[in-house]
Parts: sequence; structure tokens; C-alpha cells
Amino acid sequence: MNLQEYWLPYTVTHAITFFLIFICYKWPKIGKVAWGIIFILAGIFNIYTGISEPQAYVDYGSSAIGLYKKFIYGVFSSYTSLIVSLIALGQILVGVFLFMKRTLFFLGILGGIVFLLAISPLGIGSAFPSTLLMAISLVLLYIRNKKA
Repeated sequence: MNLQEYWLPYTVTHAITFFLIFICYKWPKIGKVAWGIIFILAGIFNIYTGISEPQAYVDYGSSAIGLYKKFIYGVFSSYTSLIVSLIALGQILVGVFLFMKRTLFFLGILGGIVFLLAISPLGIGSAFPSTLLMAISLVLLYIRNKKA
């Protein structure tokens, strides 16, 4: 994976990220719905792809750094469908929690931030640094949601 190969999805992801930051700041209720839908749809997509094309996730090893690369080409490559499906279920749960209130909403925010930070070491495979900016948008969503 390199930026020349993926410049279009990389650029679109960053544009969407900045749009999400704006939405979470300006209209936190819409941001809440947007992030909920994004996590649920991403989870569904990842379950489907993890089962039908698990090698696609092993390919992220080429852009990963350090221990992530070792993990992807090691244990992960032997149990890709299972691991991706479990992570995807977590994504769906995060999405559902983002539609909730109080403690469950907070857990959704926290889970989303942890997920986004956890995929950051995939480098360009996760459209880094957009994952860090997305995590910031979730923090902003939490802060603005308390005021809304």
C-alpha cells in the first residue's frame, strides 16, 4: 500500500473526517446519528468482508508499523475471519451505543475512540492521520452533546 495507489480514497476519507468534525461541532445530534450509522455500516461491511475475503485484511500488514505488522502476519493471518468478525461486532455495538443516552452513549464514544486509535498504526491502510482526527471528532461530539 502506498499513497500514490490510494490517493483518492485517502483524500475522500480526510474530507469526510473534516466534515464530521464540523457536523459534531455545529449539529451534535446529527453527528451522533452520523457516527452511529458509520460504525454500524462499517461493522456489517467488515463482518461480510472478513468472512468472504479475509486476505484483504492481511494486506494491511504492508502499511502497518512495528508490532502491528508482526501480529497481522502472525496470529491474525491464521484467524483473520474470527478476529475481524469480533472487532466488527464491537463496531456495531459502538454504533448502537451512540444512539443511546448517558452511560451507554459515553461507552459508545469511548469504544469508538479506542477503535480509531487502535487502527491508527495501520498507517495509510487506516488513512492515518484521519483516524486521530476522527477520534477528536468523537471527543467533540461528547462535549457538544452534553451541551445540546
